[in-house]
Amino acid sequence: MVVAIKGGLEARPIAELVQVASKYDSKIYIEIGTKRVNAKSIMGMMSLDLGAGDVMNVSAEGADEQAAIDDIASFVTGGKAKQ
Repeated sequence: MVVAIKGGLEARPIAELVQVASKYDSKIYIEIGTKRVNAKSIMGMMSLDLGAGDVMNVSAEGADEQAAIDDIASFVTGGKAKQ
């Protein structure tokens, strides 16, 4: 996925992304380069320093994995998560 949020994933968008990920029971990970973090960890997400235009990989494991990936994709590419 390409980060399309203007200004990238700074503190507020990261907090919102962590909230989106936390709605799901699945284990969710975000990867950029060789770094992989838990998408439900605000500190882990802050450590990625994702900017607008950066490419990240999202993986999930669990009963609601596809819904989690779809919701994160909606947020990261358009700034809105599903309700």
